[in-house]
Amino acid sequence: AFATWKISIACANITMVRVPKATLGSWFGPGVSTGQIQFYQSVPNGPTNISVSLSNLNAMAGGYHVHILPIKPNSSEPCSAANIRGHYNPLSVNITLSPPPGNGTLYRDSNLPLTGPHSIVGRSVVIHYSNDDIGEGFGFLCMHLHRKNGVLNILNFTI
Repeated sequence: AFATWKISIACANITMVRVPKATLGSWFGPGVSTGQIQFYQSVPNGPTNISVSLSNLNAMAGGYHVHILPIKPNSSEPCSAANIRGHYNPLSVNITLSPPPGNGTLYRDSNLPLTGPHSIVGRSVVIHYSNDDIGEGFGFLCMHLHRKNGVLNILNFTI
């Protein structure tokens, strides 16, 4: 009798991977604006998907950007450039190639990670006034970006 041997061509461990996701904290700013912004990655180290839906900005808002520092909640001017510094752009991406401002859309960006040394988690997101899109004055609305244990958290806001 001959023994039948099965030879494996490849093998691997199967492990559960948590998909990186981020949530946005409380918004700071004036008005009755409403909306939602989501940041999530389908796979770790993959491109970040950004879903934006904003309304009632009343032509006051210009572009929105990730800024270097998180919001200082006890500040009298939490959205000021002095508190959150400039736009976060560690890879020196040409900002003129950014999509134009709008009320809602879906983006996919491979230069906006939720993990690693260039992560946007722990920073802030600012919607600028329409006359201050380069971010040198005060933001119209701002919020803090933070990690949320692998659960998709969606920022819904009413201001």
